[in-house]
Amino acid sequence: MRTLENHTQFIVNGKPFLMVAGELHNSTSSAPEYFRQAMQNAKDMHVNTVIASVAWEQFELSEGKFDYSLIDFILKNANEKQLKVILIWFATWKNGESSYVPLWIKKDTKRFFRIRNKAGESMTAISPFCEEAMMADTRAFVKLMKYIKEKDVNRAIIMMQPENEVGAFSEMDYNEVAIKKYREQVPQELISYLLVNHHNLEPELKASWDENGKKQKGNWGELFGERNYAAQNYFMSWQYAKYMNEVCKQGKRILPLPMYVNAWLVQYPDELPGKYPNGGPVSRVMDIYKAAAPDIDFIAPDIYLPNFKEVCDMYSRHSKKNPLFIPECERSNPGKAYYALATHDALGFGPFGIESLIADNAYSLSFKLLKDELLPIITQYQGSGKMKGVLREGNEDTASLLIGQYKCNVEFTNKGKNAYGIIIQTGKDEFLVAGINMKVNFETLDKTKKAVIGEVQEGGFYNERWVPSRYLNGDETWHNSFLFVTGRSYSVGIENGKRVFKQILAPLPVLNTNLEVGLEQQRVGCPGIYRIKLYQLGI
Repeated sequence: MRTLENHTQFIVNGKPFLMVAGELHNSTSSAPEYFRQAMQNAKDMHVNTVIASVAWEQFELSEGKFDYSLIDFILKNANEKQLKVILIWFATWKNGESSYVPLWIKKDTKRFFRIRNKAGESMTAISPFCEEAMMADTRAFVKLMKYIKEKDVNRAIIMMQPENEVGAFSEMDYNEVAIKKYREQVPQELISYLLVNHHNLEPELKASWDENGKKQKGNWGELFGERNYAAQNYFMSWQYAKYMNEVCKQGKRILPLPMYVNAWLVQYPDELPGKYPNGGPVSRVMDIYKAAAPDIDFIAPDIYLPNFKEVCDMYSRHSKKNPLFIPECERSNPGKAYYALATHDALGFGPFGIESLIADNAYSLSFKLLKDELLPIITQYQGSGKMKGVLREGNEDTASLLIGQYKCNVEFTNKGKNAYGIIIQTGKDEFLVAGINMKVNFETLDKTKKAVIGEVQEGGFYNERWVPSRYLNGDETWHNSFLFVTGRSYSVGIENGKRVFKQILAPLPVLNTNLEVGLEQQRVGCPGIYRIKLYQLGI
């Protein structure tokens, strides 16, 4: 990881690397045949990175005895397909539960004790206060990291995610050890962090501390109050962060790969801890994690909510060294990748269940354009302030972006279809636009002048070299008024048993009706790329 003035870069083999990724289904990597086909599907979806899981229950079938066969198979397939891999360590917790721990741990509820709710009932998830579980998890993770260091000679595995969507479905853990710790003094390292970062704290944490007098000594309830379980939330977050930090810390001592944790999001603003996994790394407790877990490189949101752009804002925190990475996302709109990479300088984006998207031709073509043509340009302009993403969310009809001395006015077209893209200022009066289903006009911020489109080229990047295909002027720009971002069209066919895309470079023929209908049924749209030169007229 390389932190620059305005953004963070992920470095692979000495170069910045943006992840056009896809996360596999939870059990895909548990069996060789499933995994082999899924990796081929991912390759056909034009990703450069696959996010795959390793389950503790398969890795350590009995205590101290490890099975490395699935790791071997993951590495073999990654190298064959020339894909990078992020490994998720499904260990103590997955989605707030302990369903992927080995059976010998599941059965031993005394040594590996569970969370207790307020009624005193034992829940199914292992307690984050269970040191035996933390030590066992850490030992297994260290074994995994040692094996990767030894066997991954091509460095196919580029990052690790310890655990998955942690947190308790209770406002607190009511085990005796947890209650005792809750009544103890808040750790000084958190107090020091609060004092140093007071003006930059997440609003919920700042409000809780301020309302209770900004005390520098006291237990969790005294410092943060118990309204809406605030103190319990911060207490549980601190414990989960400490647990996972130990796993990361010991793993990094063996192989210092970047390591992040992911979050099951708060579903609505007033949702109380325990309704969502309490203690997980949601945005409102980001400061708790930053103070408690220095060996966790960043927090990543799993986004299945409709307010995608707002969530990106919440987790893109350059001031807290929290670059945006989206390891899981609902998979209806590839434009979310364009938006995150361009607007928030994201490290990468991955829809969940990438192998199941193989039949979505529009998604595949959109990712192909992103990976094969746009990534070098996006990498060049991240952190520059000259690049913005555009994404229709909900019923939005328009968007306005300020880039340099220009205001870019976007109108979304083809209602009901995905509309998205990126706009990059490549010169004083020059822009690159990539996208679909929108039209754009430009205004100069100089009120004495008017911006006029002088030239539009439609084309693409091939081996990072711009190759124009058409010049779009006159009628195609409403006589220098608008850039129509209609995108590219492809026909889809089968040749030698494989799916083949052929770009349609001219309108469909009208003489052969059957041919026209056949192509029309298989026509697929994806983003196009346009270069625009403007000039200014005095008013």
